[in-house]
Amino acid sequence: MDNLKKAQEANRYTMRKLHEVCHKYGIKYYYDSGALIGAVRHKSFVPWDDDIDVAFTREEYEKILAVPAEEWGEDFVLVTSKELTPGGFLDYTTRLVNVRDEVPVKTFDKCISKCLDKCRNRMCIDFFILDNAYDSDFKQKILKTRLTFVYGMAMGHRDSIDLSEYSGISKVVVAVLAAVGKLFSLNYLYRRYEKLSRSVKGSTGRYFYSNYPINLIGITLKKEWFKDIVSVQVDDDYFDAPACFDEVLKAQYGDYMQLPPVEKQVPDHVIV
Repeated sequence: MDNLKKAQEANRYTMRKLHEVCHKYGIKYYYDSGALIGAVRHKSFVPWDDDIDVAFTREEYEKILAVPAEEWGEDFVLVTSKELTPGGFLDYTTRLVNVRDEVPVKTFDKCISKCLDKCRNRMCIDFFILDNAYDSDFKQKILKTRLTFVYGMAMGHRDSIDLSEYSGISKVVVAVLAAVGKLFSLNYLYRRYEKLSRSVKGSTGRYFYSNYPINLIGITLKKEWFKDIVSVQVDDDYFDAPACFDEVLKAQYGDYMQLPPVEKQVPDHVIV
């Protein structure tokens, strides 16, 4: 498991840089997802986890994109998904990539031919965006469906699609959407997805992760959970998290304090 340890140390180094830059520029971020579980449940990383996710509201996300490139130094590069895989589609996630430390990963395999050389076999922190969600569950479900269709069409711009990952009608839907998506420019699909992500106007009481993995974008969270920030411990470091992290994690995972089955306690990205 040497590569897993390397990955975690690379992530720690990157997270320290992100924390430093965000505090320097007054940008509010939230330690998120499995990384947050690690902080709460283990006061460290989840032992088998190999990545870090952070979340920003749309306003704060725009601020982090505006940070001068030289602020990241020689060891890091901030790239949108469009910049990471020019001419191809991986997902809609922006990343802070650690270009100093090399670790064998399969993160970019689905679009590896288009991936920037300097980002291959590199660890990164994923940036997820909290956009306005409808207060109406029905309207939000319609929005999720529309986003899912655009995402499926963008998959037509990957190197390949492993349909064995899907079952039943999902396999057919993915194949059809990807085939149709090849008829549209990737730039159009990027613009369409972002327009939909930002389409909920006015004051609402909920957020959703608009650029989450597509099977999870149905998760909605109360805005009040993100009003305040607390520090959470990760070994010798302390990072920023929503004060209502318990509510956030329960909405994402249910009983997050319960360990998953042993067969699921494996890294998702690192080749071990």
